[in-house]
Amino acid sequence: MEPVAVLTDGERCINYEEIIQLFMDWIDSAPSDSVKETGRGDWEKSRYCIVDYRNAEQAVAAAKAIRAFVPDVPVLVLTDFQSSIRKRHLQQITGTGAVKMMLWNEQHPDQLKRSIEQWLHTLEYGAPITMPSVLYLR
Repeated sequence: MEPVAVLTDGERCINYEEIIQLFMDWIDSAPSDSVKETGRGDWEKSRYCIVDYRNAEQAVAAAKAIRAFVPDVPVLVLTDFQSSIRKRHLQQITGTGAVKMMLWNEQHPDQLKRSIEQWLHTLEYGAPITMPSVLYLR
């Protein structure tokens, strides 16, 4: 499995190559002792999951499916102004990993990349982590 897994319905036509590269650069720049080994078998190299479905139920189902196998993988859920995904939906995602929601704006497609880039650059490496810390929802 790739270090950054993307689950999408493809409706937003987001350029994931650039977004995945941001995460890869972040992972590569981490001190060698700050990214822990997970012992997940095929998911050993998977460090993050991006969920991009317009339908809230599909997004939650996809995130839950990943978390059924890897409860601690951090999940980034993308939403937009037309999507019905809200924070209450994120509370349905099981597991112990972090959940982060970001907004996709079709009129400004580069804004998502800038938001992720800014978010990653504001983080510091402290204790061993799998990916950046974000709000945990239960």
